Amino acid sequence: MEQNIVKIKGKNGGARPGAGRPKGSTNKITATELIDAAERVIGKPFIDSLLEGYQDTIINGDRKTRVIYEKMIMDKIIGDKAEIEIVNPEATIEEKAKAFADALAALSNKDKP
Repeated sequence: MEQNIVKIKGKNGGARPGAGRPKGSTNKITATELIDAAERVIGKPFIDSLLEGYQDTIINGDRKTRVIYEKMIMDKIIGDKAEIEIVNPEATIEEKAKAFADALAALSNKDKP
């Protein structure tokens, strides 16, 4: 069964002068821009507001939200402080993978009593 397809030009669609996003535009907001805006709105440093929210979870006994705050804070601390030093550049890939896994296991066991 054969179908005829008819195209009507000039009705809708197609390129239009000045349409679309400008060159170089971005749809992403940076973390710095977000924090700066938050500080302007709340009138104090963002970290102070963040820690006040954490304190509220402790005072109100909101363990579920407290865990979220603690994970977020610890992820930031560990992400900023963790370092990996390659002391034997001639080591094989397998040796490096094992050393990395051991270092990661040691790091995760630091938080356990």
